Amino acid sequence: MGFVDDCIMGRPAQDPKFDLSSLIIDLSKQLPDPQPIVRLWGNLIASRGNVSAVVGLAKSRKTFLTAAVASGFLSSSDFLGFDTPATGKVVYIDTEQSRAHVHKVARRILRSIGLPTNRNHDPLVVAALRELTPDRRKEATGEILRRYKPDLLILDGVADLCNDPNDLHESEALTCELMRWSSEYENHILCVLHTNPGGDKARGHLGSALLRKSETVMLVKADGDTSVVAPQYCRNEPFTEFAFRINAEVLPELCSIPASQPKEDVFAEIMETGKVYAHSELVELIREKLNVKESGAKMKISRAAKAGIIVKNQVGGYYLPGSQVEVSQSELHDEPF
Repeated sequence: MGFVDDCIMGRPAQDPKFDLSSLIIDLSKQLPDPQPIVRLWGNLIASRGNVSAVVGLAKSRKTFLTAAVASGFLSSSDFLGFDTPATGKVVYIDTEQSRAHVHKVARRILRSIGLPTNRNHDPLVVAALRELTPDRRKEATGEILRRYKPDLLILDGVADLCNDPNDLHESEALTCELMRWSSEYENHILCVLHTNPGGDKARGHLGSALLRKSETVMLVKADGDTSVVAPQYCRNEPFTEFAFRINAEVLPELCSIPASQPKEDVFAEIMETGKVYAHSELVELIREKLNVKESGAKMKISRAAKAGIIVKNQVGGYYLPGSQVEVSQSELHDEPF
């Protein structure tokens, strides 16, 4: 009899190789708290047996941040606020950059903590997997874990370990593999992901799946020459938002968070006082100014109207507060209905 017959007869199919006892929580035993791997100003952000993520747009300096995490783990004190009460090994895997650029990242980690950059150091292993196929990258990552058994694994470009980050089953399978690796090797795996243009959500089903399982999610946003790092999600106490910039030695250093610009600035810049704009016209102006998709522009217009930053009149036109100009229905040919 097969699985369906067993279900019909009330006898669930059983796998004799599946040991449930290892999955059941035994409340009679005392389990220690998760061992910290990385802290940020004393706040736990990464512990053994867990995964975390750094997310942000391209060129937001995510690699500088993850390199700083590696430096803090390897340092005898701290770096950029990151430190560890543990000792051990870091494996840094890059899937996007050329070997020459990955070489620079490795040397930057060593320079930041005062170690010689012209020789290898046992606590740091760096690998470049750009030339491999997604399946081979995943296989190579597993082999690197088995060989070096790092306490901290940084995967800069985790989406490149699967063929399609938008495939639900493949994304869930990779996320499960990452969690299995973190448990089996008792390490922490820090993954780097891109966010969607115009938003803060990590790309694809992989981004959604991985963020649900993450202990900490650090969101990086570029603001000119400064990058601002905020706690998007934390299972532990959230860390305080901070900013860094790249100094003359091409190393990240802490700096002040740039003053936030008023949200209405963008509308004040693109809209003339006393003029009413059709919805499609305003969408195009927003797209050109902020380099966002049509859906993102429409969302910004909707939120601005709800917040009173711009005003929508009865015939579907938009204008700045205090600058209403009457227009007829015939003047607006594309009401967003």
